[in-house]
Amino acid sequence: MESGTRSAAAAPGTAPAATGALPTLIVIGAQKCGTSGLHYYLGLHPDVYVSEPKELNFFIAERNWPRGVDWYRGRFDARATVRVEASPNYTAYPQHRGVPERMADVVPEARLIYIVRDPIERIAAHWVHNYSKGRHRGELAATIMKPKTSYIDRSRYAMQLERFLAVYPRERILVLENEDLRRHRDETLRTVFEFAGADPAFTDRRFASERHKTKRKTRLTPLGERIERRRGRSPRSELSTKAWAVARGYWPLGLRIERPRVRDALPDDALELLRADARRLGELTGRDFGHWSLWDR
Repeated sequence: MESGTRSAAAAPGTAPAATGALPTLIVIGAQKCGTSGLHYYLGLHPDVYVSEPKELNFFIAERNWPRGVDWYRGRFDARATVRVEASPNYTAYPQHRGVPERMADVVPEARLIYIVRDPIERIAAHWVHNYSKGRHRGELAATIMKPKTSYIDRSRYAMQLERFLAVYPRERILVLENEDLRRHRDETLRTVFEFAGADPAFTDRRFASERHKTKRKTRLTPLGERIERRRGRSPRSELSTKAWAVARGYWPLGLRIERPRVRDALPDDALELLRADARRLGELTGRDFGHWSLWDR
């Protein structure tokens, strides 16, 4: 089956026509591993309703948990066969605690998808994202290893996964590698649709497009920062949001960020922690992650 139009379930900014149902599928992470792309591809399927916004962060006590289950139900269309949200912060333990337990209490029958990626590459993308937002100005190694940051913890995939396996059966959690979605997209999406309970034969020409590329990231110059502050204070701007997003990517408003050499910056004990976790992930999933850059070639 093929569709040339975007499903109503994925229309951005459109409130559900019928509410009162909980999600059947939750993408739990990991950050910077392709969750936005997967959310987009899922939203193209006519059997699937994806939440808007993508990240509801409901099961996080410091975020939307206080809004209550009725608020959460109202984010989904009850008519959809498959109802999805994707919040990478769900796998940010110990920064966010109690997530699997809350989730299992509210949606015990839900299916979960966890996308992983070379841990070094994930940390690099995470750092670039934060640096582009002006959140870091210090030396790379000190920034990554700073207490209370989540760079290492979010790349400890087995540690995060085991917390969900304590409350969900293994068959309800699908672990994908980011490369699966990039290099074998059609086959991977068929697996995802079947796992979710949607028609696995569905296809769409837009599956060929790669979503949310992060090859060109920039950080605002002092001039760019002044203009952005001015835009924030003004209810109207000469530049549209889309035009500003393009303009800020070029000098003199923005400077391109070079990919950091994360592996060289990590201390040996941090590298060994990530290696041990990757070996454990292999045991949990039956997959080999020896191609990751954690190991010497």
